[in-house]
Amino acid sequence: MDIATKCRLKRTLLFKDSLLKEKHRAFFDEHFMNHPVIHISFSLCKGTSPEVFLDMACEAVAKAANSWLKHYAFISGRCVNNEADNIQGLLEILDDYKKARRDANTSTKRFGRLLTLLFACLSEFVGECIGKYILLLDEYDIPFIHAHLKSWSDEEKEEVQSSLKGLIQAMFK
Repeated sequence: MDIATKCRLKRTLLFKDSLLKEKHRAFFDEHFMNHPVIHISFSLCKGTSPEVFLDMACEAVAKAANSWLKHYAFISGRCVNNEADNIQGLLEILDDYKKARRDANTSTKRFGRLLTLLFACLSEFVGECIGKYILLLDEYDIPFIHAHLKSWSDEEKEEVQSSLKGLIQAMFK
């Protein structure tokens, strides 16, 4: 099975219960079936502390990044300018994230910066190699609800909300 067919099957599974697909099939087929998907699920973004919480958010983005890197061998013929730089940047930020996870003293601010950088590098990598893509955010409300309901200090909540805001801004640039 060629890569185009594999990607099309994956997109079909990602959007299988979508109302958009059911109600507006032509629009769905024209747009959603013709562009690759960065799928990030925030369903597990919960934590007992702000650091653990942001670590889980980073993990959700890192999982998507690692998935794209695994498929890079299949799509490498489609990449255009600077793909080596983009791959290197993504690999470096993933490595920084792994180091931060191993360091028990990693701060909320560092995890927050890594969260935004992970997505920015992933977006640049996919955009450079493929072009336009669809960003699918599953359970995007979970991090906001979880952070709001936790009994963290106001300062901790502010740092977490600031990190989430930075991520959302990076996603919609």
